[in-house]
Amino acid sequence: MKQTSKTNRLKVLSIALFMLAGTALYHPALAAGNILATIASESQLLGTDNLTVILLDLGRSTDQAQSQANLKTYQSIYTLDSQISSVVKMTINDFITYGTPSTLKLGAGERAGVVNSYFQAFKKMPATQADWSDVLKIANGRWPGVTSAAAEAQAKIEFKKVYGRAPSMSVSRDSNAVTIIAYGLLPSGRNLASEKAAIKTFEYYYGFAPSSALAWNVVRAIAYSGASR
Repeated sequence: MKQTSKTNRLKVLSIALFMLAGTALYHPALAAGNILATIASESQLLGTDNLTVILLDLGRSTDQAQSQANLKTYQSIYTLDSQISSVVKMTINDFITYGTPSTLKLGAGERAGVVNSYFQAFKKMPATQADWSDVLKIANGRWPGVTSAAAEAQAKIEFKKVYGRAPSMSVSRDSNAVTIIAYGLLPSGRNLASEKAAIKTFEYYYGFAPSSALAWNVVRAIAYSGASR
């Protein structure tokens, strides 16, 4: 009985420490700058639909009203895959609604956009730990572990529309642009002035404003890759 009581007190203390972290978002891997370790940990939780631990990491409680609202707001995301299971749908909604320690800097709309970019690249919704690892890598501006030949081929076509030439994949700036267009990698820090200029550049070459996931990926490539004509 004494051992059980001690164990329970330790659990309560652990929860209290997480809650006290609150907006500071104490997370050992993040504090150490080890983003890949953080992604590995978070993808495991998302891959097993472990919302309780995710909320514990965030120092948050469930928000059913916001969760239900997001199901309507981002319905276009959930209907991308007509075969999506209820479990996968709710995990995606939890990710959009609450985020994770490494993606809390993003808004719900940006997290929804990351899921959209993942689907456009791989033609499936994230369901496994490996899938979620790539979603989180995209959200944190990292190359995904799995590649899509079709997405990269389309990205090279879009690259030529903007830059008037084929990309030289041995040149880092061109390679960066193709990868951003193919997978929708988000920048580590946003430059709104660069994005505003990139939107104008996109509109000049395409003749319309960006609206699709692919179009916004092209805008980000213009703004952040460093590629030039």
